[in-house]
Amino acid sequence: MSLNEKSCRNCAVLKTQLEQQEAIVAKYLKIVQSQSELIQDLQNKSSTVGTSSKSSPRKQHPTTYNGWDTTSNDLNNKKTRGGYRAFIGSITSEIDKDSLKRCLEDSFGKVESIDIISSKACAFADFASPTAYHNAVSEGAVLVNGIALSVERVRRPKPRK
Repeated sequence: MSLNEKSCRNCAVLKTQLEQQEAIVAKYLKIVQSQSELIQDLQNKSSTVGTSSKSSPRKQHPTTYNGWDTTSNDLNNKKTRGGYRAFIGSITSEIDKDSLKRCLEDSFGKVESIDIISSKACAFADFASPTAYHNAVSEGAVLVNGIALSVERVRRPKPRK
């Protein structure tokens, strides 16, 4: 009888853990859905902002995205990046620029450029769209040549006093 009681207690604990995990997954899915809707709204607003009678070949970008200022005229300029740059951690010597770019694009969307910093075992990826950036950062990881790499938002350094 004590064996059955123990089994039932284990079942109750496992059931509770499963319910908690399901609740976390449900919350996560709601967050992802909300973020996707916000990104879609942001893209819709950015496509209508700044339209004039002149047809401009330049794509209009939102002024801020995820706390980053993207008002610069040239978002591809290395000194004035927008908010589509992600940090890639745990880079090894087996991972080259092309394979990293290919895996990121296959998983998340177009990547404009990759900067690998071998001495720090990391890289920075510049995504072409906020959606690709958001997908990469939300996922948090990418598999390249069988190696799991972390994908995070770039953190701004704290200003020195």
